[in-house]
Amino acid sequence: MEGKGPYHIYDPGGGEAKAREAREEGSRVGGSSYRLLLEENSVLRERMKGLKSLGDLLEESQWEASKLRQRVEELVRDNEALKSSTSSFATSLCMGGPVQTETQGMVSEMGLSEFEVVNMEQKTSDTLPVRQLPQENQELTSQLQRLESSFSIFAEASNPNQLLAHLGRMAVEFHHLSSKVQKNEQRTSLLQTLCEQLRHENSELRKKMEEDLQYRNGDVELLRPENLKLKEQVTGAGETAAESEGQPEAKEDVVEEETASVRSKMEVGTPQKMEKAPAKPCDPEAYEKKIKLLEKQRKDVLDVNKQWDAQWNSMKSQFEQKITDLRQRLADSQKAVQELEAEREQRQRDYDKKLLLAKSKIENVQGEKECLNSETTELKQKIRYLQDQLLPLSKQREYQEKEIQRLNRALEKALNLHPPPSSQQPPGQGTSGNHDDMPSNLRQELLTQITVLKEQVKIFEEDFRKERSDRERMNEEKEDLRRQVERLQGQVTNLTNQAQRERCKLERLQMQHHKQGQQERRTSDPSSGTTNGPLSPPYYGPFMQVAPGGGPGQDVRTIHHQPRILNIAAAADSVAQTEPKLFPLLLSIDQSTATAFGRRER
Repeated sequence: MEGKGPYHIYDPGGGEAKAREAREEGSRVGGSSYRLLLEENSVLRERMKGLKSLGDLLEESQWEASKLRQRVEELVRDNEALKSSTSSFATSLCMGGPVQTETQGMVSEMGLSEFEVVNMEQKTSDTLPVRQLPQENQELTSQLQRLESSFSIFAEASNPNQLLAHLGRMAVEFHHLSSKVQKNEQRTSLLQTLCEQLRHENSELRKKMEEDLQYRNGDVELLRPENLKLKEQVTGAGETAAESEGQPEAKEDVVEEETASVRSKMEVGTPQKMEKAPAKPCDPEAYEKKIKLLEKQRKDVLDVNKQWDAQWNSMKSQFEQKITDLRQRLADSQKAVQELEAEREQRQRDYDKKLLLAKSKIENVQGEKECLNSETTELKQKIRYLQDQLLPLSKQREYQEKEIQRLNRALEKALNLHPPPSSQQPPGQGTSGNHDDMPSNLRQELLTQITVLKEQVKIFEEDFRKERSDRERMNEEKEDLRRQVERLQGQVTNLTNQAQRERCKLERLQMQHHKQGQQERRTSDPSSGTTNGPLSPPYYGPFMQVAPGGGPGQDVRTIHHQPRILNIAAAADSVAQTEPKLFPLLLSIDQSTATAFGRRER
């Protein structure tokens, strides 16, 4: 052991470790870029699927618009047919006979005016959405073509930042396109309901008109023979009045006036049947009886006309009331549909806000979890580094303890030594001066050696105390780090549990929203059971991450978190800064031991 140092200084940071760290960092950076490229490819595939689904929805909306155009054209044809039928009915009534021309004219005018009002409403209500739908479909097709062309141009480019920015803009445009598609679907559903209501009203009006036509034809057929009989009676009464020459002129004038008035009244009203009385040429009583009979018939005809007028007015008021009620019901239903639409949009906005809040919470929890994981890894590396530093210190302590024991044994041997006897001295040295100098020299050497050994023991004791204090301090720091690791592990478990709970809440909210959307579609689609078939389902595009508090029309961009790269060299520097006293301690121990052994060798 003489001629060599007792212990070599431990070097924790070497060139090999730094090279290894550089290689690990390069591999991590390459792996993270590869993962980012894979994620971007998956996102691009999903966006392409969304483009395809938007194209399918556009084709379906165009098909529905063409169907609605055909239905509107059919309704217009039906209205024209109704107009022609009403006009033909009016002309047939006018050509049928001179009786009740005024009432028939009123009927034809009322029928035409009512049907013209209904047809004009139908035309205005049908032509407006039919003009709007092709324009919106053309806008959607132009936007889709522009998106496809821009997407192909940026897919050929190699810059990922431009591609990500373009993807954000495309997400905003996708959001606008999905809202437009949903609005088109809602308009098509409203148009279908309006078409069904108009068709139902047209069928009811057609039935009522046919019933009125049958009723009026029956009345006309009943009135024609009565009119013929009245004409015959009036002409017969005029001939008998002309043949009677013996009557006075005043009575003839009165009879002529009465017959003219009765003839005019008979043409307007419906007369009752009368039997022909035998004509007596010169009998004023017969003329008086005829006059009374004609007055009675005139009164009856006037009563019948009044009854018919009252009945006609009541029917007219009833039909007008029905039309106003139907219009009021239509306005109420449109108002209710608008309110339901506004409520649904508000619910959608609230649900989007909840989704964004839950998404932001999950992202914050994941970021905290990543930070805690990085801190735990750094603490583990710090513990490993401290353990590596503790091993040489423990070895040095063992070595120093062994050296102290050896020195103690050597000291005991030196103290137990006695001076040699006189018989062992060599012959020829019997003088007293030499005999006194030998023990004094030996004693002086022993005293110097004892002092040297005492100094070495003191030095070793000081080193041992320093080492013990450093070891205790390192144990305390090790316990503190262990407690920090346990606390961080508990926080990680709590955060994972919280993230799982947030995910469960998010899934539950999505299920509730999906069920509410299905119920609203069922309630808002009254023509789902008709022969036209159900509407196309609304488009649910991929979920885009939006900033909290953002609504429709704001900028929407995806959020990419950069991966955390663990800096091992920085951790080693921090550990070296927190423990600056270890290396001077080792150097002081080595120097003290070296001086002690140097003195011993001397």
